[in-house]
Amino acid sequence: MDADLGGAGRAEAPTYGLPALTTRDGGWLLDTEQALQEELDHFCGPRPPGDATPLRARADEARLSALCLSGGGIRSATFCLGAVQALAARRMLGEFHYLSTVSGGGFAGGWLQTFIRECGGLAEAERRLAGSGREVFAKLRRYTNYLTPEVGLLSRDTWAGIVLYVRNTFLNWLIIFPLLLFIPLALLTYRTALEAASRSTLWLPLILGSAALLVATFNACRMLPSHRPLRGGVTAYASPAFIAGWILAPTCLWALALPFTLRALFEHGLPVPNESLYILGIAYFVVQAAGYLCGMGWQKLKGHPGQWLYERNMGPWIAASLVSTTLVMVCAGSSIGWLVGGDVTAFKPGEAQVSQTLTVLAPPILILIHLFQSVVFIGFRRSAERADLDREWVARIDGQLLLAAAGWTVLCLCCLIVSAVALGREDAQLPALFSALGALATGPAAAFLGKQVFARTQALAAKGRMDDLLMIGLSAMAAVFGISLFALLGWCLGRFLGDTHDWWGDCPIPRAAYDRAEAAAQCAINPYGMILILNLGVAIVLAGAVHLFGRVNVNRFSMHGVYRNRLTRGFLGSARARRDADPFTDFDEDDSPRIAELGTERRLLPVVNMTLNLTDILRTEWAERKAAPFTATPFACGSAILDRAEAGRAAPRRDGPRGAYIRTTAYAGMETGSDRVSDGRGPLLGGLLTISGAAVSPNWGYHSSRLIAFLMTLFNVRLGAWLPNPAVARREDLRLAKPRNSVLALLSELGGRSTDVRQAIYLSDGGHFDNLGLYEMLRRRCARIVVIDAGQDEACTFFDLGNVIRKAEVDGLAKVQMGEMRILPRATIERDGKRAGALGYARGTIIYPDARDPASLIYIKPSFLDDIPAEVRAYGATSPAFPHESTANQWFSESQFESYRALGFHQVSRMFGSQLTTLSEWSTYLDSEANRHPCA
Repeated sequence: MDADLGGAGRAEAPTYGLPALTTRDGGWLLDTEQALQEELDHFCGPRPPGDATPLRARADEARLSALCLSGGGIRSATFCLGAVQALAARRMLGEFHYLSTVSGGGFAGGWLQTFIRECGGLAEAERRLAGSGREVFAKLRRYTNYLTPEVGLLSRDTWAGIVLYVRNTFLNWLIIFPLLLFIPLALLTYRTALEAASRSTLWLPLILGSAALLVATFNACRMLPSHRPLRGGVTAYASPAFIAGWILAPTCLWALALPFTLRALFEHGLPVPNESLYILGIAYFVVQAAGYLCGMGWQKLKGHPGQWLYERNMGPWIAASLVSTTLVMVCAGSSIGWLVGGDVTAFKPGEAQVSQTLTVLAPPILILIHLFQSVVFIGFRRSAERADLDREWVARIDGQLLLAAAGWTVLCLCCLIVSAVALGREDAQLPALFSALGALATGPAAAFLGKQVFARTQALAAKGRMDDLLMIGLSAMAAVFGISLFALLGWCLGRFLGDTHDWWGDCPIPRAAYDRAEAAAQCAINPYGMILILNLGVAIVLAGAVHLFGRVNVNRFSMHGVYRNRLTRGFLGSARARRDADPFTDFDEDDSPRIAELGTERRLLPVVNMTLNLTDILRTEWAERKAAPFTATPFACGSAILDRAEAGRAAPRRDGPRGAYIRTTAYAGMETGSDRVSDGRGPLLGGLLTISGAAVSPNWGYHSSRLIAFLMTLFNVRLGAWLPNPAVARREDLRLAKPRNSVLALLSELGGRSTDVRQAIYLSDGGHFDNLGLYEMLRRRCARIVVIDAGQDEACTFFDLGNVIRKAEVDGLAKVQMGEMRILPRATIERDGKRAGALGYARGTIIYPDARDPASLIYIKPSFLDDIPAEVRAYGATSPAFPHESTANQWFSESQFESYRALGFHQVSRMFGSQLTTLSEWSTYLDSEANRHPCA
């Protein structure tokens, strides 16, 4: 079985002196060097036994070349098709070892790969492309509107798309809404538990909460950096996981337990002040002092040298604890007096007002009081050797507690207060309707605007303060949507759970208010206990729903599948000579080849570039890019930033990751575990091209925003895909084109928290990291690279080029130095004519580390040159944005399609000047041609 996974007739990848990782795993797992060595074997033949030539030296000696087709939607696809046709007319496609594609460039690259396969080889494909192109592109022209070939509001394609979006969104909501309902349910259950336990003992919650606070205080004291011992000259610091589990969680548990005692005090109607309040304060003081003393005793028992520091700071700790103790008693007494004094909130009749108030206010106030204790202590504490580190450490813990308190308050306000005040009245139907309409109106609008705002960062930057105004408006819309949504969820759930007094038959509980004394006299039961049981039952039902629907493939009912089917039909199916398409839908499952079946020749090896999103980033140096490259070739799929041997580390290896790649035949080829037809064949080219072109996704590289991610996931604006993580997933999971747990994946997508240390990774448009496909070619140390950049850039700011040059230099791949940029905006060319000296291309020099000779880069960009064909100029007169019309327009007309194709053909053809057949001749010619066009 292992031999089959590597591909028929293909030898096991040699280790070349590296640790025998692939030998242990049967040849299906490679690191970066092994994956690149296998590509060199493909081009140059296997190395002789005993040849230990380093990868860099071997790559430099091979003098590899690459053709890069950039992203830019169908605009880029059509321009690149024209450029490819021009190269084929010179028989120069065979000059390129790699065909590196991103997004829209992948549409053209996929068409070319399928066309070569149909022709039986590159030579025949070049011969046919060298003609007029009328016959070759005839089928493709049927799909210039590849998303909805039948245009018009009443067309079958349009309404099929609407049905698919609505159906898929509804199916996603079957998973999302049970998850979201857990938030108001948890708050309502807590409020109900407060009321149900109001007649219980005062001391049990106080004892449990004090025990939790004791654990938190003890661990905080002994884990303070200046209190930690040295082990082998290195301080034994506490891990983030330990702090979260043994300091933060117990503190929050104390803040949630103490309100039960406060509720019981109110129920007994005790006067204020009362000895019970002193007991609360004393309990807090005793816990704080005991925790500190336990920490000091621990230091002494373990023989750690920090005991003297404990003794010196005993006084400040006692003083800070006394201050906080006073606040605990004052706030507890004030709250009870406030509640006893009368009705403090305008909640609907029948709700537990006291418990509701305590639910909203008590936990965050208790946390704030506890934080004040650390503030006073830090202010009077006698410093030690690591004083600054101690202060930063305490501040980080206090900040996380403050964030928890703020989150609790905001959710309570949305789910309990707003739903009660705005929707809890008898005439609440109209407010509820407006709330629902507000959620439905602002949510999709904000999700759509999120795509528009973040789609092109450089375009917004050129608009001055406009992007700030858009962000303010977007944030306001998102806030309205969030408040409306959670208020509605809380109101609906509260109405269902709160009207249970009608369910008890002979137990007449008054509707005007929950008179617990009367209820107890008449029914001898606690109705809130019954409601609490109902809450727990609803939680079980929701958990069952999440588990049931969570088994659905999270990729299947996103818009990824809809996009994939249409892209495959339009660009891969149109390259086939014969199709067996369904006459009703025009889809053929055989349109998309497996990428592992391509690359049989030693030229134009496809490299599909995608983005591995790292929005929940552990590497702060990547906080801006929030992403890494992920590639798929006929040999392997993976990323150089992954490391299977070091998966799960909180920080990267000092010597950098080794990379994790899976043989393509063993990766993401099966939709289900029973799909034996696809076993051992790898992913479809159409699916990979769709991910590479997934421009609109909740997580999308440096555009990512957690605010936008929530809205876009909720409204199914999701074109990316979750695939197994080559560095983490088990072998049996790696075969599946889906995550093992769809619920966790969807939660990560909702929260904008994708990372590279979990079982599944989120992949999106390659342009979210590198929109040119150049970065990975620099990793392969290609000697000649031609980049066709058809990204939207009407101002010629060269954002994508600068982005990849900067990243390549920062990451140590290469230093790229561009020559004079004779690529000018259309307005400049039309104003100055030939005097502008516009060429539509530029030359660059690539300097690789330890390389003897520099490499060359040819950079081509669509330009409205003086000598463009008349039909292209005629279309340009009708579209001032041509040739940089919006990427959002994926519905090209016949004239648009042909104008961009003709421009690509013309612009690349004119760069030859005469019959040239090699890249070296072309580079020499371009140098001389550039010198004959001086700027005015």
